[in-house]
Amino acid sequence: MNRRYFFPTAFSFFAIPALAAESELDADIAIIGGGVGGCAAALAALRRGLRVILSEETAWVGGQLTSQAVPPDEHPWIEMFGCTRGYRNYRNAVRDYYRMHYKLTAEARARVELNPGNGTVSRLTHEPRVSLAVLEEMLAPYVKSGSLRVLLEHAPTSAVTNGDHVVSVTLHDSHENVRRTVTAKYFLDATETGELLPLTNTQFVTGAEARGRTQELHAQSQASPSKNQAFTFCFAIDHLEGEDHTIEKPRDYNQWRSYIPALDPPWTGPLFSWDTCDPKTLGKRVAYFAPNPTGAEPAGLNLWTYRRILARNNFDPGEYASDISLVNWPQNDYWLGDLLTATPEQKQ
Repeated sequence: MNRRYFFPTAFSFFAIPALAAESELDADIAIIGGGVGGCAAALAALRRGLRVILSEETAWVGGQLTSQAVPPDEHPWIEMFGCTRGYRNYRNAVRDYYRMHYKLTAEARARVELNPGNGTVSRLTHEPRVSLAVLEEMLAPYVKSGSLRVLLEHAPTSAVTNGDHVVSVTLHDSHENVRRTVTAKYFLDATETGELLPLTNTQFVTGAEARGRTQELHAQSQASPSKNQAFTFCFAIDHLEGEDHTIEKPRDYNQWRSYIPALDPPWTGPLFSWDTCDPKTLGKRVAYFAPNPTGAEPAGLNLWTYRRILARNNFDPGEYASDISLVNWPQNDYWLGDLLTATPEQKQ
């Protein structure tokens, strides 16, 4: 059977004790949200000599690549073209991190386009902790020089504006349970769900707009603000032959076991079926789950290798008892609630 593999909170050198006494901070640019876009924006500003404050609601910078536990999902030509220099440097640094710190086989170490997980969704499926280490190393020189302040576990709660100009943003430090106000010449919203937009009274729309507003031929006649992408709680698993980690049936097990999404066009069957809805044809896509496969695989999508983030055959014998794969599939998307239009209480 399969068991969950969890990523505990990592120690970060961004935790600066001197910050505890400070309630007001200022910078040239304040970037609210430390995901991939926030880190890229910070590096671009820092390289131009600007002072930057980068805040992040979670304990890790990196967003999709780290706390969201999702390896990069790129186009098939990423190794040849269609990549910025900064992103190329990041990708190379991830591979170098494995070569420097992991016991790779000689064959894997020599592979220029090393894919640690040999996953099919990306040419660089790897562990979230590695991306965290790489991103922290990229930001470290600016933290040391004092031109960058990173505020982890800080979420925006309010903002002060003067016309169309954002004067300051107040952040709640969930670790110290205090509030800090940041002033800056410019504020960038790099949050995952646009938290600064309502706080600053910035005009925005969510979901599907009405045909009368956009004149799109296939748009709906009425706007649907809650029609947004589903969200997913990802988790990693390994597979050890002979072990049984079956638990008692959770609450609502029977309901979810037979749940069929009410969508138009219709879903292809029960959400928790191995078969999924093909995103291109909307027909049934044959999928299966084959941990630690050997030899040629049958036709269809092997959900084990799809988002596998560690392939044990890339490492010296005995280093890992199993591959490690990430569960981030259509089957664990949740669309019965919308994070963008929900109240804070509804989100919880």
